[in-house]
Amino acid sequence: MSDELSAFKDRLRKQDPTFRKLEAEHQRLELELNGLIRRKTLTPQEESHKKQIQVEKLHAKDRMEAMIRELMNRPSQNR
Repeated sequence: MSDELSAFKDRLRKQDPTFRKLEAEHQRLELELNGLIRRKTLTPQEESHKKQIQVEKLHAKDRMEAMIRELMNRPSQNR
């Protein structure tokens, strides 16, 4: 990760509660997904839940990345 990208993420973490919430949700989903992935077999319901977690996790990541892009594209004086 570039230093500039890291700086934008840090700024959003400090200033934007929505970004913090999305980041926490993404991390929670990652942990839950890892728990399912470690299992040898999954029931059909667990497999469906796994797919739903993957979708939610990707959605959270996409929203965070959109927020970062928006901040990066602001004119310098308004960052």
